[in-house]
Amino acid sequence: MIAALNAETLLLRHRLAPLVVGGSWIALVLAFAFGVPYIVYSTLDPDATADRADLLETLVPAAVDSTSVSSYPMFGGAIMLILGVLVTGPEYRWGTWTARLSQGPGRAQVVLAKIAAGVLAVIAIAVAAAVTSAVASAVIASVEGEPLNWPAPVEMLASLGGAVLISATWMSVGAALGVLFRGTSVALAVGLVWTLGLENAIAGLAGVIGALEPVRAVLLGTASGSLVAGLGAPTQGDGGTPGVVDHLTPAAACAVLAVYLVASTVLAVALVRRRDIT
Repeated sequence: MIAALNAETLLLRHRLAPLVVGGSWIALVLAFAFGVPYIVYSTLDPDATADRADLLETLVPAAVDSTSVSSYPMFGGAIMLILGVLVTGPEYRWGTWTARLSQGPGRAQVVLAKIAAGVLAVIAIAVAAAVTSAVASAVIASVEGEPLNWPAPVEMLASLGGAVLISATWMSVGAALGVLFRGTSVALAVGLVWTLGLENAIAGLAGVIGALEPVRAVLLGTASGSLVAGLGAPTQGDGGTPGVVDHLTPAAACAVLAVYLVASTVLAVALVRRRDIT
C-alpha cells in the first residue's frame, strides 16, 4: 500500500490538475472572502459606521479562522469535486488503468492509493489557502490600523480541520464519479449539476415543503455548511457566505461528511474491482 501511495503521489505531482485546482481555489478565497468584501468596505458611505465596522470585523485576523473556511461549503466543494474527478477519470481516457494494475498491487490498493493521494493534495491546498488568508487579513489589518489579534491555536486548527474534512469528502465523491462514469466529461457534468443545482433546489424547497427536510439534512452541501457555521462563520440568512447554514449540529455534520467519504471510497473500490477497466 505504501508503494502504491508513493506512486500515486508522484503521479499527481507530475500532473497539472492539483496545481491548477489549488491555485484557482486560493485565488477564489482571496477574491471573494477578502478582496470583494474589502472593496465593498472601502466604498461604503463613511457615515455608515456600523456597517463598515461589521464588515471590517470579518476581514481582520481575529476572524480569519471563520472567514477563510466560509467559502468551502458551496464554492470549495465544487472545486474539490473537480479535483476528485481528475484523480480517477483521466485514467480511462488515457487508457492507463491496464498498465497501472498489471504492474503492481491489487485493484483495491490502487484505488485507495489514488484517493489517499487526493486527500494529501487537498490537505496541501487547504493549508496554502489558510496561510494565504492569514496574510491577506494581516495586510488589511495593517492598512486599516487594526491590531493583529489572532484566534487561539485550537480555533485555527479546528478551522483547518473543517476545511480538510469538507475538501476530502467532496474530492472522494468526485473520484467515485470519475470511476462510475469512466471518464471526466459526464462525471464533471453530473457532479456540478448536483452540487450547484439539485442540492440548492432541494435545500430551498425544504423551507417550504416540510417533507424535504429529512432529505436536506443528509445533503453534502448542508453538512458542509453546517460544519462551517459551527466553526463560527455567519450563516447565509445572517448575511454570511452562500451555502453556510445551521441545519445540523457540528457533530452531525461531521458524521454525514464521514459517511459520504467512506461510501464514495467504497463505491470507487467496488466498481474498479468488479468491472472491466477498459
